[in-house]
Amino acid sequence: MNSQHLCPVYRKWLQLNPTDARKHRLMLQDRVQQAHLLGQHEKACVLGYQSLETAKVVITSLQNVTSHRDSAVQDDIIAYATMAMYLSAILHHQHRQKDAQQVLQDCQQQLLAILPLHATNTHILGVLKTVLSTLEQGSVISPLTREVSRYIH
Repeated sequence: MNSQHLCPVYRKWLQLNPTDARKHRLMLQDRVQQAHLLGQHEKACVLGYQSLETAKVVITSLQNVTSHRDSAVQDDIIAYATMAMYLSAILHHQHRQKDAQQVLQDCQQQLLAILPLHATNTHILGVLKTVLSTLEQGSVISPLTREVSRYIH
């Protein structure tokens, strides 16, 4: 999957400004849904990939964790996974099963990658566990994901 759906300069700016990135993600999510509802599936895919990349920027941005409530981090994780599932469904509807599966697998891998950042926060670990479990239901269950699920019980 092409991981550059945003202009590199804009992507960098979003990384440095996670609050603005959240606003941009919300705007893109609305546009994805509008395009999808209007039957503009290709446009919905393009916007979906942009929204997913923006959501990824938010969850991977260096932020002072103590300055953010758990609910903000939780919302960011859920928004990322939800966008991945929505984009996967749009791709599946367009008979692009391989791309749909790849989106879900990439999302799982990214969530596994950020897991250590939240290792001391049991609430966020629980959120990650739940989201990963949900993603497993729509994706091929990887042995690594099963191992992590055991770790965070």
